Amino acid sequence: MPRVDQIRQTGTFANNEEANASLVAAGDVALVVRGIPRMLLAKCPCGCGDTLVLNLDRRAGPAWRLYKRGASLTVHPSYWRDTKCESHFILWNSRIIWCDWRDYDSIWERSNDIEERVLAMLPTEYVSYDDLAEQLQEIPWDVLQACHALVRKKTAIAHPDRKTGQFRRI
Repeated sequence: MPRVDQIRQTGTFANNEEANASLVAAGDVALVVRGIPRMLLAKCPCGCGDTLVLNLDRRAGPAWRLYKRGASLTVHPSYWRDTKCESHFILWNSRIIWCDWRDYDSIWERSNDIEERVLAMLPTEYVSYDDLAEQLQEIPWDVLQACHALVRKKTAIAHPDRKTGQFRRI
């Protein structure tokens, strides 16, 4: 089965068994909520057939952050399997962004409004895009892409070690 580039939300469930039963095809996702979002279950979008479990409850250990805007879901950070199929992807606005980085810049959508807001908050010392996103109450992936756009426009600089995800104003 080929990998998919979009998710299909199968619903919100009170328990893992019902959520798991709703997953049929690659890219299907189900949200488990018991008072608060607990986990996101997903059929691996690569098509391998495995079910992925993303913990959303920080009380249970390291957790992804879930963002809902309208009918779209986003999680942060990326999902990277270091075993089996070794898929690495970003779930952003209900789309799967594969981290093999082909055509990376052309797939992100963002508005000039967010670039302006990021630039206004960007200090002259390096700061992580995660911290900026939290301050702006924005999705981290949107802020990261705005930072990259500002670098291309030469109004910001990326940290020399790109892995840090830090940027500063020029």
